[in-house]
Amino acid sequence: MFKISEFSKLSQVPAKTLRFYDQLDLLKPAFTDPHTGYRYYTSDQLVRLHRILAFKDLGFTLEQIKQLLHEDVPPAEIRGMFRLKQAEVQSLIESEIDRLRRIEARLEQIERGGGDTLRHEILFKKVDPLTVVSVRETTSRAHIPGLFDEIDEYLKWNGFTQPQPHIVMWHGCPECESSVHLEIACPIRGELPETDRFKVKTLPEMTVASVTHISRPDLDTPVSIDLGSWIERNGYRISAEMPSREIYISPKEDAVSQYVTESQMPIV
Repeated sequence: MFKISEFSKLSQVPAKTLRFYDQLDLLKPAFTDPHTGYRYYTSDQLVRLHRILAFKDLGFTLEQIKQLLHEDVPPAEIRGMFRLKQAEVQSLIESEIDRLRRIEARLEQIERGGGDTLRHEILFKKVDPLTVVSVRETTSRAHIPGLFDEIDEYLKWNGFTQPQPHIVMWHGCPECESSVHLEIACPIRGELPETDRFKVKTLPEMTVASVTHISRPDLDTPVSIDLGSWIERNGYRISAEMPSREIYISPKEDAVSQYVTESQMPIV
């Protein structure tokens, strides 16, 4: 048998790591001296240690590795764990490729000079699912503040006293001329009754190009220029299934009817 220092040198794994594996019941010493507490290992244990290191290199956590090494784990469950890890790594690769494209686009933008610089900072982000109460209507943009007031009154009537961000979702309306088809929503937590006018729904998760700016809900904003330029340069397409969103986060101090706003354009 080998002392822990010898086994560490043989396996090229620090003694501190071997002690940690012992604490986790991942790799127990072949023998522990009851008087001195010294740990001793055998050469046969190198096989298990190398399997641990191989699984760790594949990205599995130590708890997952302990499960993989358990003799009673059926082969189907092991295959399932490997498939999940495969999907996780593939998703990470795709995410990093997207990040690389954005870096390359930003470098190209910098090299072109200041005259081609975007006026607003565009972010790539993923938006989680969100439960909201909403009202949907075909109207003009000038009526949005009134719809904000209407949904606020409905929330207050039902005991939601805290102010909530207002979300405007822009739905397509090919037959509309001067009007727009939009949906006003507010995030909610807890139960809220529905009516013929106000509906409770869960907005799906989506990937967006996002920009934060100052705007008025009743007036158009020029951020779409920067969003369009960023989407085009980075090789994305605008999602045809998801409506774009404007989130009016909070009123701007000392500015009438202006809000800190996040515009989200769904992309694929």
